[in-house]
Amino acid sequence: MNQKTVIYKLQSVLKLILMPLAVFLIFEIIDRLSTGKGLISSIADLRVLFRTVITCYCFAMALNCNLLLGRMDLSAGAQMFMGCIFGGNIALQLNLGGIGILILSIVIGALCGLLVGVIFVNMRILPMVLGIGMTLIFECFSFGAYNQQGLMLYGKKNVEILSNITFIFFIAILLIFIMTILFQHSTFGYSRRAIQGSQKLAADSGINIFKNCIWCYVIAGALVACAGVFDTAYKGTLIPGLGMSSNGSVFSNMFPMFLGIWLGSFVGNPVIGVLGGALSIKLLTLGLSKLALGGSTQNIIIYSLFLIFMIYRTNSNKLKKLKEKKIRIKLAQETRRVENLQII
Repeated sequence: MNQKTVIYKLQSVLKLILMPLAVFLIFEIIDRLSTGKGLISSIADLRVLFRTVITCYCFAMALNCNLLLGRMDLSAGAQMFMGCIFGGNIALQLNLGGIGILILSIVIGALCGLLVGVIFVNMRILPMVLGIGMTLIFECFSFGAYNQQGLMLYGKKNVEILSNITFIFFIAILLIFIMTILFQHSTFGYSRRAIQGSQKLAADSGINIFKNCIWCYVIAGALVACAGVFDTAYKGTLIPGLGMSSNGSVFSNMFPMFLGIWLGSFVGNPVIGVLGGALSIKLLTLGLSKLALGGSTQNIIIYSLFLIFMIYRTNSNKLKKLKEKKIRIKLAQETRRVENLQII
């Protein structure tokens, strides 16, 4: 590996980590000036950060499975309810502990994703319309089950491992490894990128686009269930809701997903990029909460930044062309000035 390649790779990694590092430093200064304490001032803050980052990462990766291929799956939040409520309660009844809750929730979440994927492939309903319908169905099932109590982990025995920082860190590393293999180095990942480029060309080249679609839904269902387990362990309980209230999780995790895809473009790995995006947004959320801002105020700030970011990403090519045009105009003016001097 030559020196230029090494420098390029180091610059790419620096661009990736610059965003979460900048967020951390900015709010470290703001919080110390405002409250006298840093952004992460105790082990409790670190535990909260780890839990929320892995939850956000799983949900953002789940959205990445389908959204970038033109499939807006609004049922992801309801799949999380189904996986956690049914899987979690079954595991508690069988006394399987925290690991059993995590595994059974992921399995049931994957089955819910499989159901949505099979219906989509066979019925060819618009993804957003299908997502709305499946959301209402899944919400009704999860609301009606277990006497409308949802999933309660607070005070339960053998579930402490879900709050253990070492275990959370291990699961995060395992998820990153598995997702990197799936999305970057597997047949599924190659096919998915081909379909993302052009579905027609991918189908003409022999890729089974329907099989890949179903796998996307299955993986997304498993990931949102995993996110739900750690979110429930953090909050203590998961209360089911009706009227598409589960969609809040979908929209709140779009910002880290889009930010992560942009960060991942620097290193050619969206899996690592989404982790950077999730870390950045959760550091931002933690910093705002340290300032004792209300939930609505925090949402206004975060979603305003999301809007600004999307405006920038949408118009980045125009800005680049405008910059190149200015350079050409300046070069032409300089050339004309030199020619005029030569004539004189």
